[in-house]
Amino acid sequence: MLRYTLRRLLWLPIILFGVSAISFFMLRALPGQDPAAAIAGQGATEEQLERIRADLGLEDPVIQQYFHWLGDMLRGDFGNEFKTASSTGAQSGLPIWDQFKERFPESFQIIFLGLLVSVIVGVSFGIISAMFRNSPIDYFVRFFAVLASSIPEFFLLTLMIIIPLYLWNYSMPVGGFVPFREDPWHYIRLMGPAALIIGIAGSAGLMRLTRTTMLEVLRSDYVRTAHAKGLRQRTVILTHALRNAGTPIVTAAGTAFIAVFSGSIIVENVLSIQGLGSWFFTSSLTRDLPVVQFLTVYTAFVVVLVNLAVDLSYGFIDPRVRYH
Repeated sequence: MLRYTLRRLLWLPIILFGVSAISFFMLRALPGQDPAAAIAGQGATEEQLERIRADLGLEDPVIQQYFHWLGDMLRGDFGNEFKTASSTGAQSGLPIWDQFKERFPESFQIIFLGLLVSVIVGVSFGIISAMFRNSPIDYFVRFFAVLASSIPEFFLLTLMIIIPLYLWNYSMPVGGFVPFREDPWHYIRLMGPAALIIGIAGSAGLMRLTRTTMLEVLRSDYVRTAHAKGLRQRTVILTHALRNAGTPIVTAAGTAFIAVFSGSIIVENVLSIQGLGSWFFTSSLTRDLPVVQFLTVYTAFVVVLVNLAVDLSYGFIDPRVRYH
């Protein structure tokens, strides 16, 4: 396993290099407003725009800009945000790394809670659906899975804000994130709906795959033998069937993480939570290229590590798995 892990980790810088290069050149090839004009705002003179471009290195050839940015990244200098310029030229925004450290806890908690909801709902409902195959419960779970994968997160969140306000005059908090230890009730009111929405959306695929895998396992000879030995249903399901169905379920859980990860961008914008998702969204709209490039590489890094963790977990779930 150690050789396999090291070999996979050696691919990590190659993948990140490819992602960084593609995102860097695509961002500069996309049509849209000149970053210097977006920074300067309306009414800026050409002289001011030239000064901003020179200050930010936007006049250099694109290849030179990329390797300059890559060299700074490798040295741990992630650059600064673009910021609205004054008449004297471009002003340097806040350091990207400082902003990342400030916003990361909020996004991490949303993603963690959403993934927790996704795994609990997806696995438990999938098992129940398999146990009661072709029953009204099974039909309800399958309908719920299709519904969860079909309705956009922003629409559900909007309904969760509007309906309680209209029916019960209950105003759900928007923004104003506080840690759980400071104000538990406010934390639950703000993070609960966010985690619930993206978790349910991410559980749809996990739910369907758990049902399909469990149906195959429950028809196996060793499951019938366990029932014949007089073992309780809960023991058969959790100890024998679920573990043997674990490999595809873990794979689906990795996919659910990606869904939750991307869904957090929408959730943070709707609820005005100042996390990495809302930062990425606003930076994309304002063409804040250093921020978008950094967050793109960060996302690729997280996805690669999650896929590696999923692959390595197979050996712990199923001892028959061998890594080469």
